[in-house]
Amino acid sequence: MTRPLRIAVADDEPVVRDYFRRMLPRLGHEVVAAAANGRELVELCREQSPDLIIADVRMPDMDGDDAIQEICSVRPTPFILISAYSKPAILPGTGAVGSAYLTKPVKREDLERAINRVFPTADEQG
Repeated sequence: MTRPLRIAVADDEPVVRDYFRRMLPRLGHEVVAAAANGRELVELCREQSPDLIIADVRMPDMDGDDAIQEICSVRPTPFILISAYSKPAILPGTGAVGSAYLTKPVKREDLERAINRVFPTADEQG
């Protein structure tokens, strides 16, 4: 990772949102928004224009994958979807932005690897 990212997170479980608020700064990034549902995530992303979105797939009011599609239809934004369930058959269509998928509980190493996959360093790009 060559630069700190501005990240929006969304999960209906407060303990998961708190985990990301603690862990992401340790990885050198800034949490600019923390949403409890997909609808709130859409609004916060409009306000904050994050570099990356990390969202739970299943949330009240609007699921994370639906929120990602809505956000990316206006402003393509790389994302990482998380879920307690197995990987979805298809990640939301978002054009040329990077994406990854993680299963809960999310471990630090897996989170760091997913961020680096979505935002490869110059050395990793060749």
